[in-house]
Amino acid sequence: MSMIKPIEVDWQQETGRLHIRYEHPGGRHPHTPAHRESVPVRAVLDLDEDGRVLDADIKGLTPTVVRRLAPYSCSSVTENSGPGVSLDADAAWLWLHLRKGPRDRQLRGDAHVLLDFRDGLLAEVTLTLHDARGRTAEMSC
Repeated sequence: MSMIKPIEVDWQQETGRLHIRYEHPGGRHPHTPAHRESVPVRAVLDLDEDGRVLDADIKGLTPTVVRRLAPYSCSSVTENSGPGVSLDADAAWLWLHLRKGPRDRQLRGDAHVLLDFRDGLLAEVTLTLHDARGRTAEMSC
C-alpha cells in the first residue's frame, strides 16, 4: 500500500500550494466518489535545487484522518525507495515521499490540507502552506 505513485505533482511556490494525485497498485486511479478530509496542520516541504518538492511532512493530523490513513502505517518507504506514503499513527504524522534527491531548501509552517480518498485509498492531496500571519511561508536553508 505504501508504494503508491504520484501521477501528478503540481507545486506553486507563489501561493504555497502543493497538489498531488496518486496512482495505485496495478496502475489504476480510484474512481468512486471521494471522501474529503480538511484539516489544519503543520507542514514541512523539502525542495531540491530546481525547486521541485522531494518530500512533504504533514503533522498534527486528527484522529479521524489517522484512522482513514491506517493502511499506510505499515510502510516500507525510505528516502532511497521510490515514491510512497508513510504514516506514523502514534505521532499523527504523514510523510509523502515524492522523489529521491538532495534537499536544497526547506519550507515549514502552518498549513491547510485536503485529503481525498476513493475506494478507501488516498487519491489526492492538496496542501497550502502559510506562516502565522496567513502569508506564504518563507524558505529557509
